[in-house]
Amino acid sequence: MENFNPNASYAERLKCASESRREHLQACFSGPFYALTSMMGPMNDGPDWPSNAAWLAFGHGDSAGIISDGLSDPWTNTKLSSNGLGLEVFVNSPDVVFLKDNPMAIADTWLFPMIAEISHTLAMYPRLCDKLRAGNLLSLRFNIEHIKDGRGLVGVLLHIPPTMRSLPMAQGDVSLVAATLLTTEELRWLVGKGDGGRAQLHHLLNEMGVGQLSLAQRDSVLPSSVEEV
Repeated sequence: MENFNPNASYAERLKCASESRREHLQACFSGPFYALTSMMGPMNDGPDWPSNAAWLAFGHGDSAGIISDGLSDPWTNTKLSSNGLGLEVFVNSPDVVFLKDNPMAIADTWLFPMIAEISHTLAMYPRLCDKLRAGNLLSLRFNIEHIKDGRGLVGVLLHIPPTMRSLPMAQGDVSLVAATLLTTEELRWLVGKGDGGRAQLHHLLNEMGVGQLSLAQRDSVLPSSVEEV
């Protein structure tokens, strides 16, 4: 992999950033990776990314996952950050079977519309990326009626696993943000609780072994006494 040259042509900078990102993702998720584009997903239009909107599908142990592939690309304007928004976001779920003989089938599962919605939201609001990179927890709720399992209103907790906080990629440090799917009870409980509520929920997700995984069908990690508050 070549060293990143901020004065090189945009095509060369983009190639270097992409190769570095694949190298680090390979170390985190073991790959191989398969490219997904907006044209394959639930929405083929969205906010501007540093380059083009794209994602990578992968199998990881007994889980299947999708990660954004381009939020950390360099901006075309050399006066702006070489590492774009400074992060990529992923969803990882053992509920979805990754088919090695048909890896593109993952585009028809609920993982793709969920990660696409999150990725576009982060691209649209860079200040959210700044908060995540600073170590803050964020929760998002959105309506994705086209999601294949019919969940409709969906909530996620965005957080950076400790081992993925700052990866030294060629274009600059990049964080990998996990999107953990929340239950209806957890999403309802979070309303109005701010940073403290997100921190408490994050602790419980880790304590109960959910961590960075997204499970479409699971019990709430909130104790019954807390849910009733």
